[in-house]
Amino acid sequence: MNENKNEEKKVSENKGKEIITNNPIPTKSVKDNGDMKKKLMRMMLIVVGILVLFLIIILIISFFKSGNKTYEEIEEELKNAAIEYYEVQSGLLPQEEGETITVKASTLADAELMKPLSELREGESCSGRVEVTKVGDNIVYTPYLDCGDNYTTKELYKAVLEQGIVTSGNGLYDMNGEKVYRGDDVNNYVQLDNALYRIVKVTSDNKILLILNEMDSTLSSYYDDRYNQDRNFNSGFNDYRVSRISEYLDDLYNNKLDINILSKNDKDKLTPFNLCIGKRNPTDNINNNSIECSDVLENQMIGLLTASDYMNASLDVNCKATADKSCQNYNYLKLKSIEWWLVTGNSLNNYEAYVVKSNGYLDENTTSGYKKVRPTIMLNNNVMIKSGSGSESNPFILK
Repeated sequence: MNENKNEEKKVSENKGKEIITNNPIPTKSVKDNGDMKKKLMRMMLIVVGILVLFLIIILIISFFKSGNKTYEEIEEELKNAAIEYYEVQSGLLPQEEGETITVKASTLADAELMKPLSELREGESCSGRVEVTKVGDNIVYTPYLDCGDNYTTKELYKAVLEQGIVTSGNGLYDMNGEKVYRGDDVNNYVQLDNALYRIVKVTSDNKILLILNEMDSTLSSYYDDRYNQDRNFNSGFNDYRVSRISEYLDDLYNNKLDINILSKNDKDKLTPFNLCIGKRNPTDNINNNSIECSDVLENQMIGLLTASDYMNASLDVNCKATADKSCQNYNYLKLKSIEWWLVTGNSLNNYEAYVVKSNGYLDENTTSGYKKVRPTIMLNNNVMIKSGSGSESNPFILK
């Protein structure tokens, strides 16, 4: 009996051992291997993340610290640096109307107001300056950048002259020491902030006379409507100095009217000019402005076109005298169905001035007539071009 019990006990113990052998408990080394793999994966992800972040930081730094700024950005830096420079050196600013002083880019860099140009355009040899001009009550800062064949700041008058001088057909003519647009299809459009203008001519000192392209319906005035004792009527006087239209233009320029044809940015590009207000006879056939400029009103910021300037825009060889109806032909200044004042008075009396008739020829009109007003302004010779070819669809755009 005891032997049988011992046998059963051994069998029971052996079965227990078999169960343990067939279902082993996981060992500590296996757990350690799994944990190690997880740690390695985690470390690899962290390293990759750090590398990606590092690359992103490098890209951001290279973007903001890149030496190759655009030429337009450099011009803006030059201008801003000059403004800051003269905030400290205000005693050096120009004091007289039209006076200009110059500060070099190297001076602004030495003052630590901007980086040297060699750092802003790596691998290029550039020079720069800012011309500072007093225009009216304003100080105008004009940056110039010269990077050789790659880029040079270009004035508007240079872009105009690059169209070339012609001796026949539509285009730019050399007349009386000025460059004058003539014909009925010329690329002389300039877009300012508030309105589209046409270039009439480039003066001998490279300033640019502009005239408003189209008139707003509210741009209308008497030339003058004061009581004229000679006429015993409020027919007005054709003396521009004391005219209603002169007052009207002053109010227009100083934003005292409902219409605003010039922004502050536009006005910063203007320069004062001498407005020729001499009177002429309907039969006068000298059209070089010598008659009109026999009497000059100085330092004007806005004005009207002279009879000579209107006549010179016509290509018709029969446009000779003031009253010649041929002056309406081949003339881009003509506006259909609109009559507008010129600045020029009739020398035969004191109450008539010239208007451009709706069909485009010049005629004398009593100054008390209510006509459209087509202002003229003068761009400074340092005004820069941003883009455009001068066509109506692609006008010159200024910086």
